[in-house]
Amino acid sequence: MKMRDYAILASISHEPKSGYDLAKWFDRVASHFCPAGYGSVYPALARFEREGLVEYETVPSEKGPDRKVYSITEKGKRALVRWASEPAADSQTRDEQLVKALSYGMLPPERALALLEEARERHANKLAYFEERERRLEVRLREGSISEEAYLGTLLVLRRGINAERCYAQWCEEAEKLVSLTKGLRAEVP
Repeated sequence: MKMRDYAILASISHEPKSGYDLAKWFDRVASHFCPAGYGSVYPALARFEREGLVEYETVPSEKGPDRKVYSITEKGKRALVRWASEPAADSQTRDEQLVKALSYGMLPPERALALLEEARERHANKLAYFEERERRLEVRLREGSISEEAYLGTLLVLRRGINAERCYAQWCEEAEKLVSLTKGLRAEVP
């Protein structure tokens, strides 16, 4: 199974979800570390059902056809726990911003600064989003609407997202300073 498959199992182990709910969960919670869309969620759920990793209950919907709400089975929990018990592989970062930064020295400094400012704002907005999700998570725990296991797992993921976005925003600020410094150097070169 792929990492995304285990993310699906982990998500529904926290709380039963429909395919639509899972796709929204990926957008809200997991997009910074494990993106998945509708096209990958539904086939995975069908495969998991065939393999006995999940089961579903048909639930009436207020807005259209009945929904299939999936829960993890004991077999699914065992598979998830077995996988989670193994050491994680080193993360591999693919970052278009860094590839572009390799060429910022060839851009007019004002353009490079504008691009870095845009990137910093995007990451600051993501940081604020993750911090708000963390606050809501705390409320859910106090209200008892989330299990301690789901709380801990979600909190760990949110904290990684918060730290990553904070770090990226700081990098953008440093990069802006460096571009500003070299702007003066380039003007002096005959």
